[in-house]
Amino acid sequence: MRRLPLFRYTGRARSTSWAIALCTMFIVAGFSVVGGLGTSMDKLSTSLVSERSIVLLQSASGEPEFFPASSLGDASSSAALGIYFEPLVLFGPDDEQGSRVASFCVVDDAGVLDESLSVDGTDILLGAGYVYRGDVTVDGVDAAVTGGFSSSMFSKDWALVSLELAWDVTGRAEMFNFAIVGDITDEASASLAEAGFVIQPMSGIVPFLESGVAELEADALWALVPSCFAIFVLAYSFMGSEVSDRRHEIGILKTLGAGRRRILTYLLMDALIISLWGGALGLALGIVVSYAISTAASVAFTSVFVMKAGELLLLASLLATAAAGVVGALFPALRMTMSPPVEDLKEVGPSG
Repeated sequence: MRRLPLFRYTGRARSTSWAIALCTMFIVAGFSVVGGLGTSMDKLSTSLVSERSIVLLQSASGEPEFFPASSLGDASSSAALGIYFEPLVLFGPDDEQGSRVASFCVVDDAGVLDESLSVDGTDILLGAGYVYRGDVTVDGVDAAVTGGFSSSMFSKDWALVSLELAWDVTGRAEMFNFAIVGDITDEASASLAEAGFVIQPMSGIVPFLESGVAELEADALWALVPSCFAIFVLAYSFMGSEVSDRRHEIGILKTLGAGRRRILTYLLMDALIISLWGGALGLALGIVVSYAISTAASVAFTSVFVMKAGELLLLASLLATAAAGVVGALFPALRMTMSPPVEDLKEVGPSG
């Protein structure tokens, strides 16, 4: 028996496939976020592959104190020294109150960091939280905003200033209040501890973040549940409406000898085609949207975060879409095959 011409790609089928495509797009987007977190953690782990520690000299109140580079002893030869402070910044002559802007500078003569964070003279680079360009006054010291900066280790909401400007504002020449030491030895660590320094491994946060990402990846399949339920409802509604409109035609086919299994197969095949078409369209939309967001974020913020979905997750999205569509269509299709042909022939519905 040839293919039964029960259904055509009508307006109802088109709207259903587009709705299924949107559901699949959300599934792909969810997988892309989780996959992007995993990729971002891989990049972060690579950037922190060498053991780095931040060294602070804390006061009794817990505030970081200033110290000379020589107080680090042997660790000073493998340390990036810096100053963190929050000066009052006046953005232009009409700014009377100004803003407290978290600011920092880093001197990395030993090449401890994987990025260059150097500013000359009285120049300032602002983070993503500020878009001002021009002259500013930093606690009485005139400076110039010359651009923005992006960093994988320091907050993009801070301001990156020169060492000279930091010394002018803080009044602590030849002094620093934090150091980043690479591959610190046990002897150097003990010596710093005896001098009152606090040593905090920077890469210690990586295993913690990786465990969190692993849990998200393990739970990623739960993102299928709400979308698959929506696809189930869409397929159920579509098939229910179609068999209601075509009941008379199906009754004729039953009278001509088409068995229940054959009728059920044709009905489910139509649902499968609609679901696969919507799923494939949703995959395409999800991939385009995900990479568009990732590219825009990278251009705007030079972000380490990307949105990425692997091939297996994309395949799982498509299979889940198809399965939800077929299961949703199964119930109205079964009711149609179980009805007597005589009852079907009494029904005359629209055939368009």
